Amino acid sequence: MQGVKAQSKAAIAERLSRPGAVIFEGAQGVLLDKWRGFHPHTSWSTINTDAVEHVLTALGISAKVEHYGVMRSYLTRHGAGPLPTHDAALNGLTDPHNSAASWQGEFRRGHPDAVLLRYALDCVGKLAGLLVSHLDVFDRIAGLRWCGAYAHAERLEVSATHDLAHQSRLTASLNQVEPVYDAVPLTCADDLLRRIEATSVLPIMGTSHGNTHVSVRTHIRH
Repeated sequence: MQGVKAQSKAAIAERLSRPGAVIFEGAQGVLLDKWRGFHPHTSWSTINTDAVEHVLTALGISAKVEHYGVMRSYLTRHGAGPLPTHDAALNGLTDPHNSAASWQGEFRRGHPDAVLLRYALDCVGKLAGLLVSHLDVFDRIAGLRWCGAYAHAERLEVSATHDLAHQSRLTASLNQVEPVYDAVPLTCADDLLRRIEATSVLPIMGTSHGNTHVSVRTHIRH
């Protein structure tokens, strides 16, 4: 078995070392990370920049790596678990790849949440920029509401260790928070992108509109 494992490792290293770019994609969103997500509503995956670096180090690859965060224009969540900005009025944002009929449970949607964005960025590691998808939302509904804070909090505490008790407390608190929304709604993609850049202090490197390869449009913002 050790010989087979070594051969597999060598084969993976050889493929990753070929000319061209290699894209690593996280198995889940950062807020579902087993140690940083809202326990027990998480996955078994570790989703941060260190996870990729660990794989490359183990394979003896020292190529340059750039890390980017990918986020939707609005929040989504399957099944149970905290989603402070959940709004049934967004149910009209149908998604052919997500429905309430699957084993994952109800598919919920929420308005953009600066508190969760800050927490995700605090947990994920150093990023070179952000990519924002589903900006066609503004062609489908009148607008979104920007949650800049909760009634008594602007940030969530990141545990210094892997502490599931801490994550459970975050879950309990998020189930009770009251979102504080800006008085003026977001009515176009540029409104949202400006808010995201100001909150994240990261450049938005690309955007997309639509949910298939036919309808996706991308462009680079400088």
